[in-house]
Amino acid sequence: MQRKNLFDGESYKAQFAIITYRWLMSRQWVTYVDIMAERLGRSTEELPANLSNCDGYGELKKTIGIVKKAICEKVGDDCFEEDGNNRNKRFRYIGKDNDPLADMRNAKAINNLRQYWKFCQDSAGFFPKSWLEYFFKDCQDLLDMKVKRQKGEQVISASIDRILTNIEHLPSLYEAITNKLVLEIDYKPFDEEEVTLMFHPHYLKEYNGRWHLFGHVEGREPEYGYNIALDRIRSKPRERAKVEYVPAPKHFYDEFFKDIVGVSHKIDAKKEHVIIRARSLYIYKLMDTKPLHQSYAIVKPFGMYDDGEYAEFSVDIEPNNEFYGRILQMGAGLEVISPENVRDTMTQRVRALSDLYPKKE
Repeated sequence: MQRKNLFDGESYKAQFAIITYRWLMSRQWVTYVDIMAERLGRSTEELPANLSNCDGYGELKKTIGIVKKAICEKVGDDCFEEDGNNRNKRFRYIGKDNDPLADMRNAKAINNLRQYWKFCQDSAGFFPKSWLEYFFKDCQDLLDMKVKRQKGEQVISASIDRILTNIEHLPSLYEAITNKLVLEIDYKPFDEEEVTLMFHPHYLKEYNGRWHLFGHVEGREPEYGYNIALDRIRSKPRERAKVEYVPAPKHFYDEFFKDIVGVSHKIDAKKEHVIIRARSLYIYKLMDTKPLHQSYAIVKPFGMYDDGEYAEFSVDIEPNNEFYGRILQMGAGLEVISPENVRDTMTQRVRALSDLYPKKE
């Protein structure tokens, strides 16, 4: 009878089997504590003295025995060394085969690929059409996706319109980034003359239905994080093979987007601790389930206070147009409380908006 694949599924057993096998194939000494700590994402020192108090301990003991038995069936009974006892008991693999359960691992990988393939088919409506037609060109997969759409069997879609200007350039820009290619791009900034940029592309980001390309542009500031919108590119970008590619510093874009909402940095903007008041329970719940920024933190939970019913939350950001736009989107439901300079900017924007709708006499 064929043994069930130890690595399949999301159960404790499968998780412990994957971790245990990885440790054993490293040929290092390993303990029950090491394996439990890795599954819990904690250090060994953080685990309780009595390991049986950890969730899944029973499955851990059984799974280690099952994995070792499966390896012994392939390699022989003399493929392990053991040392110590109880909590300090450790063991290591010393067999000649460097991957005795390769058939199970490969079957797991194939199953994962099948699931991914099914996801790609089901989610064809989520990805821009240009992505699918570029990367699945001449593949049966693309035909299958079209058939599913025609039959009304597509089960995932996006809320925004994916038919955007120049969206057909997305795949080639993605490949230019991954292949570290320099591009010559004809670009028309808003309310300026058209220019030709020698662009070293680093990063693609979509915000509010609009795609942006970030990178290094020769002779322009900033040195990294130069931002152009795809819909303002005037012609198909051209590869410049003889120009040496300038990459971004490691983790640059992690930091670049860390303190902003959206995609833009204002010149000389500084990070602010902004307190925002949600004037209704509905608006508060919207903000709590879809925060403005990753730094979102509740300052006051929703309730009745001396000056009214509300909740307050904070974000630590550089205020930019995208931030103010998100606040204005909620109308009278959100109020910037502090700092004063951010509140003043909101006041100016609200008054300018109000001036467009004067009361009729």
